[in-house]
Amino acid sequence: MDEVGMEEAEANASTRSNRFWLYTPIALLVLVGIAWSIAWFVIRNRTNDGLDAWLAAEARGGRQWTCLDRKVGGFPFRVEIICESLSLKQGNVSASLGRVESVAQVYQPRFVITEIDGPLNVTDGIVTLKGTWDLLQTSVHATPDGLQRASLVAEAPNFTITGLGPTELGTSSAHFEAHLRPNPTRAAEGAYDVAINTRQARIPALDNLIGGGEPTDLQLDATATQAQGFRGRPVIEELERWRAANGKVDILMLSLTKGNRRLEGKGELRLDDLHRPTGQFEIAAAGLDGLLGNATGNRATGALLGALLGQGQRQQNGDKPKLIPLPPLRIDNGKLAMGPFVIPGVRLLPLY
Repeated sequence: MDEVGMEEAEANASTRSNRFWLYTPIALLVLVGIAWSIAWFVIRNRTNDGLDAWLAAEARGGRQWTCLDRKVGGFPFRVEIICESLSLKQGNVSASLGRVESVAQVYQPRFVITEIDGPLNVTDGIVTLKGTWDLLQTSVHATPDGLQRASLVAEAPNFTITGLGPTELGTSSAHFEAHLRPNPTRAAEGAYDVAINTRQARIPALDNLIGGGEPTDLQLDATATQAQGFRGRPVIEELERWRAANGKVDILMLSLTKGNRRLEGKGELRLDDLHRPTGQFEIAAAGLDGLLGNATGNRATGALLGALLGQGQRQQNGDKPKLIPLPPLRIDNGKLAMGPFVIPGVRLLPLY
């Protein structure tokens, strides 16, 4: 081969080599895309199979779930499960929701965000709970070891209960959120931490107890022991298992603001042998002459007691009354008492 031919051969070889490296990344990208697509469809099929297995297990436990027009999508990076409506039937109890959409990233399958549309309807044929909201979202973050945290956030929730008494019971708020996580330092007690916060809540029962019709801001931090054994059984069975295991709720911080009325407290809550709440709380309050009047059975006496306890004192800036410690608040034998005074007209019935 002459010198010219050798140069042409080398040039052709160099061109082929350059083309190989030019098209190799594209080919690899295509292969990765094909592999990713196959993996996503495998994940989707496993998700469908897992849902079917869970629904079958729930049905064997007496809970019949119905997911109308179920869809599994989200290609290429997410897995979305959509029910146009979701309903549950268990014995005499039936419940229904609007559209439910759960989303998880393919690379983070144990972190699931769910958006739920209303309305909510729950009934056992006697008592009916109805709920609406502007936005309701939940999130669940789990690991192979179990639940790490769960959260619920609702905007403008509104709930009504009928069938418990002669009149309808209702509550609403501008914002509500709740957070749950296992307590890392009390694992031996099966303890879970709960944080609840609500703003501009309307709670008629609270209006009757402490007076005033202003909306309420409420914050609660608590730890519930023996909570790890909850397995989705009927509520009564779960509560009885929890009571029999000597479960309790440690209220680490309760803060309530209602107009010029304020209350902060901490304490402990259980269920007694008759399934009624029982416990004791240390509280400090301001502007609660109405509650003190209820405790003594006389509003004038309550106002006097409030003055003796310093309820009338104001902070130096004159904005809000100072928080003053009150006698312990006790819940015992279905009665509510503050110090030696039993609050008349308050009778706590068994929860089940």
